[in-house]
Amino acid sequence: MLGETVGELPPQDACLVDFARSLTARPWTVGPADIRELAAAGLSRTSIGIVIGLVALFNYLTRVADGTGIEADYGGELPEFVYRGVTESADRPAPAEWPPVEESIQPLSLLPDVHAAWSRWREYLLEGPGPLPGPTRHRLQLIAARDACDGAVADAAGSIPETLSSFAQKLSRTPWLVTSSDVDGLRSIGMDDLAILHAIAVVAYQSAESRLRIGLAALASSG
Repeated sequence: MLGETVGELPPQDACLVDFARSLTARPWTVGPADIRELAAAGLSRTSIGIVIGLVALFNYLTRVADGTGIEADYGGELPEFVYRGVTESADRPAPAEWPPVEESIQPLSLLPDVHAAWSRWREYLLEGPGPLPGPTRHRLQLIAARDACDGAVADAAGSIPETLSSFAQKLSRTPWLVTSSDVDGLRSIGMDDLAILHAIAVVAYQSAESRLRIGLAALASSG
């Protein structure tokens, strides 16, 4: 997650950081007004689409890293995340207050290569052969989508073990708190490492796609 401070920034950069924080930690607050603010700071619609895509991608990467224990190895000037004892995520609003979104992510057609790659990854994770049954993947999707206040993922009958459900919600809401003991809990209910990795990837993917969908819906309706 983004650090709390990034020093003095030019107005455009400060606007971008504020937007990235909102879409990451409180995606349900993002709407057309945020897009217009980015446009007023000088960003084109295509640039804003790229920003939304990057924020979504890092929401995927951070959850895969936290879920598997991989240390970030990218360079650059990004502030290092410092854990400050925060154990709770932001309070979620009631479903009636969730942002309006559509299942389609067609506005990503602003970036056709990205749209094609995203679609292939979605098909592989959610529809292709794998160690997790389709209904289990769908329940994991639903947990991550609800945590982002994304109502585009339809509910479905069925359930998953409480240990897996709790793990998915923790990875979705507070990924920085996931530890090896959480993974051991999944092993204790008979999941092997490939199945655990797939579960992590599904939760991370949906966490990213929900933010992508919310951001693109705001972009599409911003005029």
